[in-house]
Amino acid sequence: MCGYIHVGSEPPEVCPVCHAPKSAFVEVTKEISAPETRVTPPKSQTASSLPVVPTEPGGDDIKAGLYAISYGMFVVSSRKDGKFNAQTCNTVFQVTSDPPRVAIGINKQNLTHEYIEASKVLTVTVLGKGNMKHIKRFGFQSGRVQDKFQGVDYRLSPKVGCPIIPDGVAYLECQVKPEMSVDVGTHTLYVADVVGGGSLRGTEPITYAYYRQNRTSPEELVDDVDWNNVVASLNLEFGANRRYQYQIGQLRHPRLVSILDGIMRTEGDHVENAIKYLSRRMSEKLGATGAKGFATALLFMKLNREFEEIARATYSQFARETDDKALKDMFTDQARSEMGHINIFKAIVEELSRGDYPVMFYCPLCGWELDYGVKPAEGDVKTCPKCGAKFSLVMNGDDWDLKRIS
Repeated sequence: MCGYIHVGSEPPEVCPVCHAPKSAFVEVTKEISAPETRVTPPKSQTASSLPVVPTEPGGDDIKAGLYAISYGMFVVSSRKDGKFNAQTCNTVFQVTSDPPRVAIGINKQNLTHEYIEASKVLTVTVLGKGNMKHIKRFGFQSGRVQDKFQGVDYRLSPKVGCPIIPDGVAYLECQVKPEMSVDVGTHTLYVADVVGGGSLRGTEPITYAYYRQNRTSPEELVDDVDWNNVVASLNLEFGANRRYQYQIGQLRHPRLVSILDGIMRTEGDHVENAIKYLSRRMSEKLGATGAKGFATALLFMKLNREFEEIARATYSQFARETDDKALKDMFTDQARSEMGHINIFKAIVEELSRGDYPVMFYCPLCGWELDYGVKPAEGDVKTCPKCGAKFSLVMNGDDWDLKRIS
């Protein structure tokens, strides 16, 4: 899952980096040595560029190689006797451009295969951000026991009359060429002429790799395009703001410092605008849950958790890509550190969401802590043990606040 290697007779119960379960570990067997091939490089070629003799891959190595092939994600639909069915598919690719022609791989056991065989027509909806729920709906259940289109917004394509998903990226209408299609064992590779199609939404098409990386994420998060895009922009603005702060502290030239200060202020405005949007969306999501009173704190902790997850995945990837042992150790340690941060913020988010986090403030007069405990009621009063001032707990929007009463 993340590349972490455990040394021992048994794998750990959970991976210390990505928290994958014990069952996800695969034993690393000793490589089979292949006869060494000596190649004399030309004078311009360094010794480090000598070709590497590959060893015979095992089953898991083959799977890793297949996963590295880039795929898109699609919903393929067809019809039969006035009924419709569809399935998730990752094997759709262009064969020729003139005439426009594609190939689609469909499992023979699937109901969609039966419908394509009967009607010889199909549509392909290209999936993008916001369509993870469609991958699950059309891929995790059979059309023989469940009407996959029940409750789903869909349109019939104008030329072949098969369903398309309107919030996908684009769609194709296809007429199958039986004489060109190929039986490949468990699947049929259908070759089809593209007879219609067009764009649907301007979102970016997702890949199979994106799906695998995000398939366990909550639907309401991974499918919320606006939320994810604003979070991404916020992370960029946080980084830019901090970079300009650092540079201003290093420079002494008044004009350059003034320019950077002006730019930094605009980045700060961008941060505030993003926070306002996310705060509003967070309030909509909270409703009457136990997190009322912690809206801002919950938002910040969720943003921190998501950022640390991105950082962990990035450092894990860096560790896999380098051949430098020192760098591999550094990136692995950074990934483990980020995993620790993820666990910290995950626990805080869960406690805040349940309302099980103590409500605390600094006394506005002397700075001492005022602890109102877990799940207090609005109107609860605390007296500062150091200065004697009294404060009532009030709700300010979706957050707790203090009101001085004496």
